[in-house]
Amino acid sequence: MSRLPTTLALVALTASAEPPVPAAPPLNAAVDAERAFLAGRRVVSLKEALTLADKNSTDLAAARASAGQVAAKAGLVYSALLPEISVSASYVHTTAEQKFDFSAFAPAFEGVIAAAINGAGPAYGNPTPANQDVVNAVAKGFSDQLVKNSQPTVIVGANSLYGTVLVQQVLFSPQFFLLPAAGESKEAARLGAAEAREQILLAVAKLYLGIEGLAQIETAARDAEQVALKRERDAKNQQQLGVATDIAVLRAQSETAQARSTLATLSGQRVALLALLEALVGEAVRPPENAPTKLEVTAGDEAASPWSQTYLIRSSEMAVTVQGRFNTFDRIAWMPSLVAQAKGSYNSNKGFANTNFIFDGIIAAQWTLYDRGQRYATLHENDEKTVELRSKLEGARTRARATWVGAKTNLEAARVALEQAEAQAALATRAQKQVESAYQAGFSTNLEVTDIDSKRFLAESAAANARAQVELRKVELAAAEGRLAELVGLPKE
Repeated sequence: MSRLPTTLALVALTASAEPPVPAAPPLNAAVDAERAFLAGRRVVSLKEALTLADKNSTDLAAARASAGQVAAKAGLVYSALLPEISVSASYVHTTAEQKFDFSAFAPAFEGVIAAAINGAGPAYGNPTPANQDVVNAVAKGFSDQLVKNSQPTVIVGANSLYGTVLVQQVLFSPQFFLLPAAGESKEAARLGAAEAREQILLAVAKLYLGIEGLAQIETAARDAEQVALKRERDAKNQQQLGVATDIAVLRAQSETAQARSTLATLSGQRVALLALLEALVGEAVRPPENAPTKLEVTAGDEAASPWSQTYLIRSSEMAVTVQGRFNTFDRIAWMPSLVAQAKGSYNSNKGFANTNFIFDGIIAAQWTLYDRGQRYATLHENDEKTVELRSKLEGARTRARATWVGAKTNLEAARVALEQAEAQAALATRAQKQVESAYQAGFSTNLEVTDIDSKRFLAESAAANARAQVELRKVELAAAEGRLAELVGLPKE
């Protein structure tokens, strides 16, 4: 009993002889940077963040543009049903005019007429020869009249104008059997863009929920810091009263420094994730404080194969259907093509037709009997492509089902883990209060207080992480069923 006053006096003497224990460093600059970073960001809900990503994502814009290109090409296929109309006009000047002048044959006709008259008498039994002067006069009069009445026919004038209007319509072609593939290809491209949208929304949702979970852990770290500061103040007060040593103060300051280090690390991580979220949604946004997102998701019936409703599976199925159209076409490509043409022409030179306008109606058939084996090579190639696409489809279905089963199981496991984590957190909170009361009454040591503080922080952190994991598993399950956009209320693609 006599040693207790002596020990206390020795402790007090030692404390007065040594310099005071330095205070804990102030709050880390990373936390202040986080506060400044958050102050300039707009608070949005998960739906608003996904809406922004749907509107501003460059990757999604690229996917939609790619689908638009396919749609444009698909629309071009339907042009086979439409007529082709072309108009051409030309003006030609030539120095070699071409024409046909019938009067040039007049001298020849004179000889023919003279011979005919001279031969007519003997032919009819009149041997008396005809008067040659009369014969020559008749022949010359005929030729003069021919020259007078005939006009030269211009074939190609010195200045000519030509015009053509051509209307061409394909009446039948084996390519017509590929027309349904155009709409199916367009739909497959649309579904592919919708799948890209789902994946981008999933990435944004997971990042958003991860930031919320990190914020909850950060809240637990702030609570741990406040508790550590309280322990440090109590240790300093006890030191001033001479009932605690520098070791107790140092231990308390170490706990404060550790809590602040954890808080600074979490702050840095949160700032980095917020910057990444800004890059994905295109605006400076952040989740609300102390209002974590709650989603309601129920897994579909396995018998209904909900994983088959993902856009990836539907797009792959449509691709197989399109490929089947090509297989059909390959087997009927030998059939002929039938084309009708209507052609109207204008020629400033009337020519022998004695008209400037000409109309032609044409029906033509083309039948390729042998194309050096190209059709057969294409047929076999497309058959193998069909086998490849079907195999990929079956593989995609298998993976989609595995993803769905995993998402469903992980959600159930996350809910169980959340219940356990919340129970542990509640137990740790009660235990902390009990140990603190016992410590105030002198029935617990400083080490026991430190241990329960650490356990409570870990339990609170685990509970916060478990809550975030449940929401993450929900969005993963929704994405595995192809209804993430529907879940948050966004319109269909």
